[in-house]
Amino acid sequence: MLVKLIGSLLILISGSSLGWLIGFHYLKRIKELKELQVAINIFDTEISYGRTLLPEALEVVSESTHGSISNIYMQLATGLKKDRDKRFRDIFKEILSRYEEEVSLTPADIKILIEWSQQIGVTSLEGQRKANKMAIKRLEQVEKRAQDLADKRVKLSRYAGVLLSLLVIIALY
Repeated sequence: MLVKLIGSLLILISGSSLGWLIGFHYLKRIKELKELQVAINIFDTEISYGRTLLPEALEVVSESTHGSISNIYMQLATGLKKDRDKRFRDIFKEILSRYEEEVSLTPADIKILIEWSQQIGVTSLEGQRKANKMAIKRLEQVEKRAQDLADKRVKLSRYAGVLLSLLVIIALY
């Protein structure tokens, strides 16, 4: 009897945890999209008003952001300092592919970032500012859709984790 109770409790805890982890993924994506908007905004300020060089501007962005996004920008700054012959977009694609498993961004989110990166370092300052503003606008739109999706799916995944684990418990006993 005690073994059944402990087993049931373990199944319930693991199923609930799985539901919470899935829900966390949706919320993490929203946080990362907001963080990217802040990062691009800081980057825009640094290159346009501070007239800061690209690697130094990326370091400022890295210091002003958190988590994986901060690491991506720090790696980008380091990559640009190490290999001045490589284009910004090539280094950015390479770094994004390294962090693909760590971030909760979708392929559509990454596509926005890659399109943004193609304008950085190759166009005029005004062209880069336009690219920054466009990327921020697109990320805001994606964030709104991600928020709507999270509103629907976070609760659903949490409840599903609990209910499916209860279903397994009932099926076993």
